[in-house]
Amino acid sequence: MKRVSKVVSVIDIGSSFIRMGIYQCGKNGAVMALDMLEHPTRLGHEVFTEGRIRTETVRELTAALRGFSQVMKEYGVTEYRAVATTALREAGNRPYVLDQLKTQNNLVVGVLEDGEESALVYSELLRSPLMKKSGLFAYIGTGSIGVAAVEDGAVMRCSSIQLGFLKLGEILRGLEDQTTHFNKVLEEYVETRFRRLNRFFGRMGMKRLLLTGRELETIAPLCGAECRDGAYVLDRGRLDALYNRVKDLGASATARELSLPEELAGQLLPMLAIYRKILSLTKAEEIIAPCVDILDILAAQLLLPQRKKEFETVQQIGALSCARKMAASRHVDMAHAERTAAYAVLLFDKLKKLHGISGKRRTLLECAALLHEVGEDVNAKSTTGATYDLIRQSYFYGLNEEETTLVAEIAGFGGEDGFSGSVRPMGEKQRLLTDKLTAILMLANALDEAHGGKIEELKLRLDEKTLSITARGTEEMLLEKWALEESTPFFEEVFGVHPVFTGKNRLF
Repeated sequence: MKRVSKVVSVIDIGSSFIRMGIYQCGKNGAVMALDMLEHPTRLGHEVFTEGRIRTETVRELTAALRGFSQVMKEYGVTEYRAVATTALREAGNRPYVLDQLKTQNNLVVGVLEDGEESALVYSELLRSPLMKKSGLFAYIGTGSIGVAAVEDGAVMRCSSIQLGFLKLGEILRGLEDQTTHFNKVLEEYVETRFRRLNRFFGRMGMKRLLLTGRELETIAPLCGAECRDGAYVLDRGRLDALYNRVKDLGASATARELSLPEELAGQLLPMLAIYRKILSLTKAEEIIAPCVDILDILAAQLLLPQRKKEFETVQQIGALSCARKMAASRHVDMAHAERTAAYAVLLFDKLKKLHGISGKRRTLLECAALLHEVGEDVNAKSTTGATYDLIRQSYFYGLNEEETTLVAEIAGFGGEDGFSGSVRPMGEKQRLLTDKLTAILMLANALDEAHGGKIEELKLRLDEKTLSITARGTEEMLLEKWALEESTPFFEEVFGVHPVFTGKNRLF
C-alpha cells in the first residue's frame, strides 16, 4: 500500500490579510505548497487607529477561518499551526478574540510575541546562500520592524520597534491633507522612532543588508530591482529615485502614476521611508531581499523535524552570542563570565535528576551566568537591581519576553550580592524554576569568587545527601570555599542536598 505523505497547514492572521497554506513533502524531501488561500481583513486599521478589533470584524474573521478549516478537512490535514502577528498582539480585546476563535472554530491561535516573527525570518536568512560572514538583517512587517546584526554567521545583537509600514501610515494619516510636504512629516517621525536602532546598529558600519518583509514583491519591480540567486537586489540610487518620484504625490496620484491599487499606493510612501532609513544604518549600496514567507518557514518545521531542531540550535547560539555582546559592551570581566557559565553548565548537567529541567532552560542559565555582572557598570550600589533592569529591557535573539524575564531574575539574584528574595510577581512554577537556576548560578559564581581562574580541574559527585565539589589548582582556594559556604543554605533548601567543597592545591 502506497504511503501517503503528511499534509499540514499554516495560518497567518496578519494586519491586512488572513492567509493559509496547505503543504506536503515532495518526493525529493522538499516542502511544496498544495494550495494557498487569502482573505482581506482590516485588523491593522482598527487596532492601529482604535486600539481594538470590532465585533463585526471578529465575526468576519471567524467566518473566514471556518472556511479555512473546511479546506483543511478536504485536504486531510493532520497538523496545523495558526499564528497572529502585530495587529492581534496589540489589540486591547485580544483575549476575547482568541477565546472566540477557539470556541467557535475549535482553532487555537498562537500570538507571536515581539521579535518572534523576526526570529523565524532571521533563521531562514541565515540559511540563505546570499548570507556572508557579517551583515545587517531587517524584517519589515505591517506593524513592527526587527533588525539584527550578524557576525560570523550568528546573530550578535537584535532589537525591534513597533512601527511597520501599515501602522506608520495609519498613525499619520490625518496629517496628510494638512501639508504639501507629508514626506517630511514621515521622515521626522521615522527618525524619532529609529533613535534606538541608530545607537544600536548605526555605528557598526555594516556593508551588507539583507531585508525582507510584507509587500516586498510590490516594491521590487517599481525600483527596477534585478533578481539574483533567488533574491531581489534593490539599488540605493533607484530606491531614492522612486521615493523622490512619489514623495509629493497623494495616494490617488501615486496609484495613477504607477498603476497601483489606491490602497497599496497609500502604503508605498511609508514603505519607502522605512526602507531608506534602514539602508542608512549601513554602508551598503544595495538591499538584498530574499523572498521569505513565514508560512513556508513554519510549514517546514511541521514537516521536517530536523528543520525545527536547526531553528532551536540557531536560537540557542544567537541568545548566547547576544548575551556575550551585551556583557562585553558593559565592560564585564569576560574571563570570569565565561568561567561562571562553564561551571553553571557543568552543575546543571550533574544535577539533572534533581532539577528535572529541560535542556533549553540550560541556555537561560548560561545567558544569566554571562550577564550576572552587567549591572556593575551602571549602579555599584544596587548591582542586582541594575542587572535585572538592563537584561529585562534588552532583546536576545531566540528568547521571548518571558524567557528574557527569567534570565533577568536569575542573573539579578545570582550576582555577588547573593539571593535577596525577589518581590516581583511570578507564578509558583516560574518561581521554582527561577530559584533552581539561581541556586546553581550562585554556586558557579562562588567557584570563581576571586575572578582569578584558580580552578584548573573540577570534579562533581552527587549522592543522596551531598554534592561533592573537588577543585584542583596551583593557588589557595580559601575565598572560593567561603563563598560557596555562603551560598549553601539557599542551594540546600532548593535541592535538598548539601554542597561540600574541597580545594586541592597542587603545590602542596
